[in-house]
Amino acid sequence: MHTPLDLEPIAQAICAERRYRYVGKAGEGAFKQTFHVLLHEGTPQALKVYQPGLSRERTDREIVAMTRCCHPNIGRLSLVDHYSYSGVDHIFSLEEFLSGGTLTSRLSAGPLSRDRVLALGEDLIDAVAHIAFQGLVHRDLKPDNILFREDGVTPVIVDFGIVRDLTLSSLTESWLSRGPGTPLFAPPEQLNNEKALINWRADQFSLGVLLSISAFGFHPFEESGDLPPEIVQHVATRRQSTVRFRAAAQTSRLAALIKMTDPWPIYRFRTASDLADAWRRQS
Repeated sequence: MHTPLDLEPIAQAICAERRYRYVGKAGEGAFKQTFHVLLHEGTPQALKVYQPGLSRERTDREIVAMTRCCHPNIGRLSLVDHYSYSGVDHIFSLEEFLSGGTLTSRLSAGPLSRDRVLALGEDLIDAVAHIAFQGLVHRDLKPDNILFREDGVTPVIVDFGIVRDLTLSSLTESWLSRGPGTPLFAPPEQLNNEKALINWRADQFSLGVLLSISAFGFHPFEESGDLPPEIVQHVATRRQSTVRFRAAAQTSRLAALIKMTDPWPIYRFRTASDLADAWRRQS
């Protein structure tokens, strides 16, 4: 397995050449590393440096997808460029720096209040609807990829690294037994690489899992004592969500989560507006 490079020296070199102020490392994923920098006028930005040797086509799709999206709950891209370091070409981008932390860090203190979950869901459903309108599927909605603005309230979807453009051919090989994504948040069709079934409802499922964990502190398919691989297997084999999850959703008056996380796409909400209407009716 290829060991990812430490991209911090490259980020520092980019900052030196462009006269940005380097603040520090802010995050790391499989395909890129993120650094906090300040532009000349002091504007904070997220400098993302991509690992070399990645599929250029996949990187281009991520960048194009972010360029197409324009929504207050989706991260804004301001620059894409290349930088040569030790004879190797690196793609880097500048995006808005989101200083309010991740949803993951919020949930480390326990589940959110019902009102907070309702507000979070309303914002993220609207953002997912916008992504779907562009003919895109994010495919990696999870607490790590939900950041908050400086106000600490406004959630923002980031990291379009495995975005699927439904107007273009898939970049995932059909023979693979599992599609890309974070298994614990992926729907069955993504886990099983059933590419013909993947559309906006895949994001609906992942968002439903994310909101369920935010509300109750556990996964909809998690039996007491299950480890993550067992939960993923329950989803992949299309078991129904657990009795305790459905009871929690009904008792909390968040029953839309049951439909959002149905293992079969056809039984989830048909359109994003249907989902938004159902979510608002719970308020």
